[in-house]
Amino acid sequence: MIQNSLVRLEPLEVAVIYAMLLISLIPIFAVSKTNSITERIAYASSFGNKLAFMIVAFGIFKGDWMIGCIGAFILIIGDAGMLILSLLEMRI
Repeated sequence: MIQNSLVRLEPLEVAVIYAMLLISLIPIFAVSKTNSITERIAYASSFGNKLAFMIVAFGIFKGDWMIGCIGAFILIIGDAGMLILSLLEMRI
């Protein structure tokens, strides 16, 4: 029988996660204020990086390295996607 056991996070860890979440909202605000496509791509990349780092931090806090690996995978693939998107935008 498989038991579901919840892993409680410490209050400091929860505060760090919430702070990272609030900081990740800054690029969304910046995207809404700019009209340049290249700046929007840069802000979207920043947002993706912040969320990937938040996933990695959560995985470390929880002690589950699979979640951390998924965050690292998102970080790598997201950067590659933004690089391709920016190269396409430069070509157009």
